[in-house]
Amino acid sequence: MAQAELVALAEGPLCDAVYQRLLMPAFPPDELLTLAAIRDGLRTGLLEGLVALDAAGRPLGVTVGEWSPSARVMLLSYLAVAAETRGTGIGSLLYTTQLDRWREPLRPCLVLAEVERPDAHTGDAHRGDPQARLRFYARHGARALDVPYFQPAFGPGRERVYGMLLLALHVDPELAGSGVDTVAAEPVRQFLTQYLGAAEGRIGDDPATEALRRAVGDPAAVRLLPVDRYGDIARSRP
Repeated sequence: MAQAELVALAEGPLCDAVYQRLLMPAFPPDELLTLAAIRDGLRTGLLEGLVALDAAGRPLGVTVGEWSPSARVMLLSYLAVAAETRGTGIGSLLYTTQLDRWREPLRPCLVLAEVERPDAHTGDAHRGDPQARLRFYARHGARALDVPYFQPAFGPGRERVYGMLLLALHVDPELAGSGVDTVAAEPVRQFLTQYLGAAEGRIGDDPATEALRRAVGDPAAVRLLPVDRYGDIARSRP
């Protein structure tokens, strides 16, 4: 494993360097919050994360999470590792350390992540391979929610990102659904309502939103699937 020091992501020069060196190359513009939004989230405490630094203080990898206090759901918005550092263990170190830190003292009922479906998105040298990304999350025990997920548009002039998966990285045992491999639907509904409403200013009545609403409409549970069965999950479309 590459040697790295983990430090808290904070507003200021480190945040700016992380945004330019790690986040901008790794995520398409419509998947990426603006630098101003990340700065603001870090300042208010709704965003938090970790940065892996090399001996010279250069950022090698980063996690960024968005906390929804009322739903008690943490969204792992971004996990990015510099292209030349992939495969060295930095991503796993960041991931496992970050999840442990979120479990205490926040005690989230769910930790979720939004990732691209390999049958809807292609990667490149900078953004990585969607298949490899799913294998990474599978190794760490993630499961996919059976919902036709899309990432909301992050403000005026931005576009939704369709063909996404919503992964469960951590599920509080109290949130087990009514059947095997399910999660209680209410916190998922509450999180999605807040997330879509905050990002887009309203909850739409378009077909994609209605399909997502129906998928979490069961009062009891949402099904969880192994990530390698993502093809069994309906794909969101405009």
